Parts: sequence; structure tokens; C-alpha cells
Amino acid sequence: MTCDALRADKDTIARFISEITRDWSNHSNEDGLFEVRCLGKERTPVIKSFELKECDDAVDLAVQMNNIGLNIYMTINPIKKSSVCKAAKDGDILRAHYTFVDADDKPGINGLEALTSKIEPDLVVITGTIPHQRRHAYWRFDEPCTDLTLWSNRQLDLAKRYKTDPAVSNPSRIMRVAGTVSYPDLTKQARGYVNELTEMRVNTS
Repeated sequence: MTCDALRADKDTIARFISEITRDWSNHSNEDGLFEVRCLGKERTPVIKSFELKECDDAVDLAVQMNNIGLNIYMTINPIKKSSVCKAAKDGDILRAHYTFVDADDKPGINGLEALTSKIEPDLVVITGTIPHQRRHAYWRFDEPCTDLTLWSNRQLDLAKRYKTDPAVSNPSRIMRVAGTVSYPDLTKQARGYVNELTEMRVNTS
């Protein structure tokens, strides 16, 4: 498939959002909101929060914005419904349902493979293959973590141990949405990156 032919995969986007939010409604206090953030170099950001019942609207926004060249991200941890910020901050986060890592270089991929050999992730997003493999991996908690300082420290510990991106440690972290096209900026293009459709693998075992 040529770069010009790449289009957002609506079904994969919907499944990704469903997997990320699958346990939120089980929480007795508040299910929370998720935020879709559409970003591009020298482009006006499009940021919108959604309730769980609005997942179809979120998917439609992601498809629409991705198909006009914006990169699509979402918050992985649920946001308080009382949040008034347009873009969620760490203090707006309710809890965490996943631990996750971003392996965006060779040391990170090697580290992720070592971690995967110990415990298979529940969800893997392949964010790119050129000029090298890049992946996000998610492990679902049996019970959500409400101590977000502890959660952040464990995220940092994982990144240090397995050479993944240490930036993926704050509660309001956004991650790329599977099923969307990744559009590298000019700096990354100069390093060999190309437009690629991101893929998702779900562990069904």
C-alpha cells in the first residue's frame, strides 16, 4: 500500500478505545472521561473529551482528523468528569487500569521483548516498522490503581529497567491510537520515518 492510499482503520480504532476503557464502567465511583487529541506540526490541535457512551463519536472524530493528516492520541487513564481543562492534566486523572511502555528504538524493543518473555502484554500497538520496529505494550491490572504516585514510579522503573521511553510515566499521558496513520514530522522523515498505518494485537489467551 502506498503512503497516499493509507487511511484510518475505523474498526481498529473502535476496538482500541473499547480495550482501553473496557473496565471503566465496573468502577463504583465514576467511570470517567477519555480525551482524543489530534495533533500536527503547525496545525491547530483538536482536543475533545468523551463519555463512554460517546465512543462512536470519538471514533468518527479520530477518523476524520486522521484522514486530513493529524496524528491521533488518547488518554489511557480515565479523567474526572469535573475536569475543566481542555487538555487533561495529571491532577485530572482518576486512576489507572493499565501499565504500559513505549519502545521507540532498538534498546527499547530489546527491553520490551525481554519483558514480554516474562509476562505477555494484553495489548500491543505496532506504531511503526520503518526505519525500525516501534511498539506500545499494555498490561491490564486485575484491580485499578488509585495511587497514581505509585503508578508513576512503577512506570519510571519499567522504563529504566527495560530501556523504554521514560516520558511515558505521568498519569495524563496520551498514547497513539491504534488503527490511525502515523504522520512523522520533517525531523523524523529525515531519519527515514514514513507514513504508516498503526496496527493492534490483542492477547486473547
